[in-house]
Amino acid sequence: MTQPHYFDEDSELAVRAHGGDRDAFGELIEKYQGPIYGYALHFFGDPTAAEDLAQDVFLRAHRFLHTYDSGRRFATWLYTIARNLCIDRHRETVRKRQVDMDAVHPRHLTAPASGSDPLLHLQENEERSRLARAICELSEKYRTPLVLCYLEGLPYQEISEILGISLNNTKIRIFRAKKMILQRLDLTEEP
Repeated sequence: MTQPHYFDEDSELAVRAHGGDRDAFGELIEKYQGPIYGYALHFFGDPTAAEDLAQDVFLRAHRFLHTYDSGRRFATWLYTIARNLCIDRHRETVRKRQVDMDAVHPRHLTAPASGSDPLLHLQENEERSRLARAICELSEKYRTPLVLCYLEGLPYQEISEILGISLNNTKIRIFRAKKMILQRLDLTEEP
């Protein structure tokens, strides 16, 4: 009898979890809870929505573990679930009400280090807030690859698999997203 092929340790944990090993699924949750929450937070800019979405991602992942292919990266499969849920929630929100972008308060702000200049810290916080709003203003088509690349640190190839688009198209979307952000922040260079 041949051993099943696992892409990585996470794949093996997912297969064990599908077989009923609760500890294996617990390890996956522990490993990916922070990154999935961070992805959702960058997508929505709302900690409560991000927390709810992260929980739903793991509930859906557990429910559909039987569809996971252990020959592929578990992280890619999980981020695909997160992306699809983010898109669904975003569509629901748009249908229900118009989103007020000024109401988005990103929680990426850090406390000033002791002895640091409070005015400098305030300026940095304002810049982070402007950047977060600019990212939230991007359409999902550009926001998702940008967040996955720069905020989640995923490689282009994995992003293209999550999005279901070519590697070249992924690179183009990230390039265009960066350009749009620079324009929104009025940081483009004059010719």
